[in-house]
Amino acid sequence: MQTKHFISVKAYPAIDLSQTAEFFSLPLPEARESSIIVEGKKLSEIFKYDAGQKKVHIFSFGCIVFEDMEIDETDKFFEIIQPLAGEPDYRMLMRYREGHDSVVTEDGMIRLWPESDGPLFPPGIELSHTIAAVLAKSTALSKEEEDLSTLLNEANKHINRSPEGIFRAGTRMYAKTMARIVRFEKESAAGFGIFDRPASTGRKLLLRDAYDTLADYYELDERYELLEQKAEQLRNIVRSGSMDRLRRQETRLLAFETFLIALFPLSHILGTVLDKFGIRELLNVIFTNLLQKLNIMR
Repeated sequence: MQTKHFISVKAYPAIDLSQTAEFFSLPLPEARESSIIVEGKKLSEIFKYDAGQKKVHIFSFGCIVFEDMEIDETDKFFEIIQPLAGEPDYRMLMRYREGHDSVVTEDGMIRLWPESDGPLFPPGIELSHTIAAVLAKSTALSKEEEDLSTLLNEANKHINRSPEGIFRAGTRMYAKTMARIVRFEKESAAGFGIFDRPASTGRKLLLRDAYDTLADYYELDERYELLEQKAEQLRNIVRSGSMDRLRRQETRLLAFETFLIALFPLSHILGTVLDKFGIRELLNVIFTNLLQKLNIMR
C-alpha cells in the first residue's frame, strides 16, 4: 500500500484566484469554485523537473494544500508566487497547518484516511481536490476558532471588571471588537463557504459522498456552528455595551441641558439679589476705580 500525503497551511488572509490563474496561465475558475489546481506540466515548469503526481491546491480564503510535496518544494512554490501574492505570513503559516494521509490500496482504490472503515474511492484529481478542500476548510476554521476565542476572552475580561456585568471598554476596543465580528462573518461564512462543496465535487455523487464523509471526520459543521454561537455571544456582549454607552451619553446630555436651562432663572435671581443689597453698584465702583488706576500706571 502507498500513502498520499497532504499538507494544508493558512498562508495569506486571502488569495485572488483570477490573478493566480492568469499568473500560471490557467483557465479562470468557475464562479462557484473557490480554488485552482497547479499540477502536471505547469508544476514541472516551476520546479524545472518532472513533478509527477504532485499537486498544489490554492484556495481563495488564503489556504494552500500541497499534495505529496517535500518541504523544500513548498518553500520553492512560495518563492515563485511571491510577486503575485506577496510574502506569506510565516507566523500564521507555522501556527495553522494540518496534515492528512490517504491510503492507496493494492488494487489502486483510495481509503480516505488510514483508519477508515468506510467505502473505498477510485483515484483521480477530483478526489484529491475533494480531500484538499476539506483539509483547507479545517485549517481555516482552526484560525477562526482561535481568533474568536481570544476576542471573546478579551470581552469577558472587560465584563468582569465592570460591576454592572456589562461590556465596558474604550472606543478603540469597541471598534476593534465590532470589526473582528464583521471580519469573522465575511471570511468564514462567505469566504470559505463551510457548507459548500467544490463545484467539481457537486457534480458526482461519489465525490459528494467522499466530501461529506471527510467533512464529518473533521467535524466541519459542528465546529462552524460552535463558532456561530460564540460570535452571537460576542455580539450580545458588545450590543449590551453599546446600549449602556448610549444611555450614559444620553444621561450626560440631559444633565448638561438641565444645567443650561437652570442658568436662565439663576442669572435673573442673582441680578435681583445684587440690586437689592446694592452689591451691583459697589462692584461697578470697585472695577471703575481699578481700571482708572491701571490706566494711570500705564
